[in-house]
Amino acid sequence: MNTYFLIIIIKAFFKAFFKAFFLLIECFFAFFMFYFIIVFLLHAIPVAGNQSKAGEVLVFVRTNGVHTELSIPTKKIVNWSDFIPESDYPNQKEFEYINIGWGDKGFFLDTPQWAKLKVSTAINAAFLPSATAMHVTYSSKPIASRTCLAVYLSKKEYSKLTHFIQTTFQLIDNCPILIKGKGYSPADNFYEANGSYHMFKTCNSWTNSALKKANIPTSIYAFFPNGVREEF
Repeated sequence: MNTYFLIIIIKAFFKAFFKAFFLLIECFFAFFMFYFIIVFLLHAIPVAGNQSKAGEVLVFVRTNGVHTELSIPTKKIVNWSDFIPESDYPNQKEFEYINIGWGDKGFFLDTPQWAKLKVSTAINAAFLPSATAMHVTYSSKPIASRTCLAVYLSKKEYSKLTHFIQTTFQLIDNCPILIKGKGYSPADNFYEANGSYHMFKTCNSWTNSALKKANIPTSIYAFFPNGVREEF
């Protein structure tokens, strides 16, 4: 009799377990369906802006297919070397433009190459609000291409763009906080940033917000590069 009741209990347990498991799987797929529907809808709604070639300042919006960043003149209207010291880049010889992107701190620092991406890093970046960092590189003037789009801005638009970027940096005594020894090469660095990263606030939504501040045409919200600029 005891064995009979034990078997009944075990069957009931496994029945409840598998019911909960399949419900969890259904909820998981339903969530991602909802997520990608929202992504599609928000990417499809444009935000009007100015795309005139008469602007005085030439900036670039760049992507590697997953991540986007901004490339702006170093010493036009705003002298960026007063904000991000060139002395932080002793091995860099070109300082005409500065390239800046925002993203998940753990992902940035732990994944110099896609081949080194850890599952734990990806899950943490996607699902848990996490600390962020700014990735900064000085360089020569970028060359416009399919993955590097040129945009002209007025002085006023450019000032709004630079203000948005600079307020994203964490500051001590009005100076960005360098994360020492974490650059991918001698030519780049990371700095502490404001804001949390998660699947609804990505590097691309940061770039998207910067473009909207500068009155540059983009989508109402961007999770991926093609939401930042449809050409991507």
